[in-house]
Amino acid sequence: MTDAHAAGILPCQTIEELIAQEAITSATPFDVDQVQPASLDLRLGARAWRVRASFLPGLTRKVPERLKDVAMHELDLTKGAVLEKGCVYIAEIQERLALPMT
Repeated sequence: MTDAHAAGILPCQTIEELIAQEAITSATPFDVDQVQPASLDLRLGARAWRVRASFLPGLTRKVPERLKDVAMHELDLTKGAVLEKGCVYIAEIQERLALPMT
């Protein structure tokens, strides 16, 4: 990546390069239309959790550890699910990132 992308906006060509370099991977093959002009559409994974409120995991704790404290219940998304309006959910995604430091 160049300094032009330092602000966090990546053009589709750079996103496609990161996929080719396996810096962005997926549990299932990428859909052709997932890469947008300056974004990557992420797909829900198999599980989601309804939580009391949004949260930041913090520097010393990971999301799974925080879920133990704040999750109200777990949803199996493989069979479909109805999400309640006005509620906060944390969901797994199919994509994984291992972005380079530069």
